[in-house]
Amino acid sequence: MYKIKDRNFSYKKKQFGKNLYEFRFKSPVDTQNEKNDTVYCLLKDTENKERVCILVHGLGMRTGSKWDESIHYIPKGMGACSIDLPYHRHRDTGKDLLTAFQDGIFSLIFFRQGTLDIIRTVDLLKNLGYREVDIIGISLGSFFSLMAMGLDERIKKGVLLLSGGDQGLITWKSPAMFKVRKQHRVEHITRAKCLKCRSFFPDFIHAVKNGNYPDEIKSDVICFYFDTLSFAPLVNPKRVLMINALFDIMIPRESTIKLHKALGEPLIRWLPAGHLSLSIFKQKIISYIRSFLLYH
Repeated sequence: MYKIKDRNFSYKKKQFGKNLYEFRFKSPVDTQNEKNDTVYCLLKDTENKERVCILVHGLGMRTGSKWDESIHYIPKGMGACSIDLPYHRHRDTGKDLLTAFQDGIFSLIFFRQGTLDIIRTVDLLKNLGYREVDIIGISLGSFFSLMAMGLDERIKKGVLLLSGGDQGLITWKSPAMFKVRKQHRVEHITRAKCLKCRSFFPDFIHAVKNGNYPDEIKSDVICFYFDTLSFAPLVNPKRVLMINALFDIMIPRESTIKLHKALGEPLIRWLPAGHLSLSIFKQKIISYIRSFLLYH
């Protein structure tokens, strides 16, 4: 499920300015949609090829957004590579993702594709000669970032902004998931039924802690396979920095605390902001990230 069988791939490269390049390559996951299955990366290259950081955006990010500026916030001397997630930015097919997430199978394919696209991006950066790869993800992008870290030890450090865990909790408490809850009610799926399914989760996590990857464990509960809590035991807490908002309602604080605990309580910074207002602390966040990547 989360493995790439063929490590050989080709890519197209286009230069946009000094040390700035666009790369395109085919996603390891085929969704039968050519636009969605073409991965786009924007790389701010460096000559020394010592370190590079992958940047993973959040839900609903569009081409031309301020996210593009983040490529310049990476510490001087490090490369920066911004990747487009499935159905976003250059890969936007017009699909309403919040409606699509009502389908567990679609959600699994979505998370699988985004995670493997990141791992393929690591392949690309290694082929280009970079020795160390780090990752920064915000909101939904932090979920993908953590999953990729758990599956690919080549990713050395990860910064998770506005992250959390426990898909059941997020589904029933996050305002962002209102369409999913609405459809659940139509299908007579109650929170009690969901919690009953989640009662098997501790056994699933126990199997991960015993050395199994999530996709090697058999379960009928689909969300187990894309819950960040399932991948947390695979990641060394010393490799992680979490940055979260004290007044975040999109990712409930309980969700963040659960992930923080599951990760082994890595370094965490709380800022007095909401999910959509964290950017007012941009300079402080940049300082946290640079300190962590360079000195921890």
